[in-house]
Amino acid sequence: MTIKLNHIARLKYLFFVLFAVLFSCEDDVREVYLYKKGELNATSTNTSIKGGETVTYTDASTKVRAIKWTFQGGSPGASIEPTVEVKYTKAGTFTTTLEIIHTDNTIQKKTFTVEVEAPPTPPIVVPADALKIYSENPDFTKTAPVLNWVSSNQFVIKEVAADGYEGAYRNFSLPATPPAAEAKWAMAILQFVNFTDISSYTYINMAVRTTSTGKIRFRMKDASNTGYVEFNSTGNLYGLKRDGAWNMVKIPIADYKKQNPLLDLTKIKDILVLRSVDPEDVRSLNNYTFDIDHIYLSK
Repeated sequence: MTIKLNHIARLKYLFFVLFAVLFSCEDDVREVYLYKKGELNATSTNTSIKGGETVTYTDASTKVRAIKWTFQGGSPGASIEPTVEVKYTKAGTFTTTLEIIHTDNTIQKKTFTVEVEAPPTPPIVVPADALKIYSENPDFTKTAPVLNWVSSNQFVIKEVAADGYEGAYRNFSLPATPPAAEAKWAMAILQFVNFTDISSYTYINMAVRTTSTGKIRFRMKDASNTGYVEFNSTGNLYGLKRDGAWNMVKIPIADYKKQNPLLDLTKIKDILVLRSVDPEDVRSLNNYTFDIDHIYLSK
């Protein structure tokens, strides 16, 4: 009888110890989380657009250390922002690449494709009695004397055979390596071989294509006096836009005269001078490029 009681006591003691151990561990319980890798998640608003339209790309990836977009055929050409609006002005099939570096240094990439239709062909208008300066259009009845194209500083002028406002065009761009001297400014000249009387005309017209963010002056010069109009990158003065498309620019010749009353319109030598604006340094502008086509005077 005594042995059985001791055995029961021992069982009670064992249950008590086990109960105590279980409840004493309750405060030491910890939640364990499994590591979740970052995910690449990005979208685009369009896969097919017309030239001159935009596509918005958005990155919503997780656990991101760094991002880099590369936009083939678009403007801008690259970005590190999570949301980017990209403009396409030329026709073609273009690829956008997103590269994500996650916080654990793993790398993921995603590509997008956009089909861009050719922009609509701009209307080519030749007013009656207009004086052709530089154009391939056969509808002009009057043509200016022979012209000279002169690179004065920095600007390199070249003729491009196709993709102009109406075919061939002139491209004004900076050299790949700036010259050592006087490198911060750029100028190039379109001049008559002989002094020319333009006093009977009211406007100088030209097609211009650019995305440049730099200031630029279009100048006109007689034997010794210069008049100019100045364009900044934020306005659309006279129709000059910085959208990468061909735009017709129509400048009142009187505005050149207003800037410099001494300008003699009966003896113009330099009909168009592209000149950067001091003290702006063109070497810091990687898009200082201007395409010029279809230049003429009208009444």
